[in-house]
Amino acid sequence: MSILKQLSFLLVLASTLSFSTQQSSKYQCMPCGYDCDKEIHSKPGKCAHCQMDLVPVASIKFKTIQPGQLCDYIKKHPNTVLLDVRTKEEFEGKADPNFGTLKKAINIPILDLEANLGSLAKLKNRDIIVFCSHSHRSPRASYLLSQNGFKQVTNMAGGMSVMPAGPCVQMK
Repeated sequence: MSILKQLSFLLVLASTLSFSTQQSSKYQCMPCGYDCDKEIHSKPGKCAHCQMDLVPVASIKFKTIQPGQLCDYIKKHPNTVLLDVRTKEEFEGKADPNFGTLKKAINIPILDLEANLGSLAKLKNRDIIVFCSHSHRSPRASYLLSQNGFKQVTNMAGGMSVMPAGPCVQMK
């Protein structure tokens, strides 16, 4: 290999390594659903706003769906798992306000989710949409699922508080 080709190869390699290092040195608030999720940090630590851990940006792998798109999506993908991570009282419509829930949703409160990952393992390759009331708990649940091998996790932005009435919504 000529000197010119070797130098060219080394420059490409150095550029690639530099880009890779830059990507891995970016941190973001572990998704909490607040605006601080969008802030980029140069090192790990705790978020000054919500006190969540700062995690590598590349580790945040779940998608987001808007509430207005959800009923159509469920209609086209009837095997989608709907995971409501609110409290049992919120899920059952006993909390004030009652935002309802999505039909056929299962309820595992965010505080119980980590302990229930084993029972959800059979769903690792299924399409899962996670939601709560205002989209503050569901991003954290979506992150937890994606970090534990769940492949197709989607967070519903805004939560049930902004979900329009439709055929997939159920009031309890």
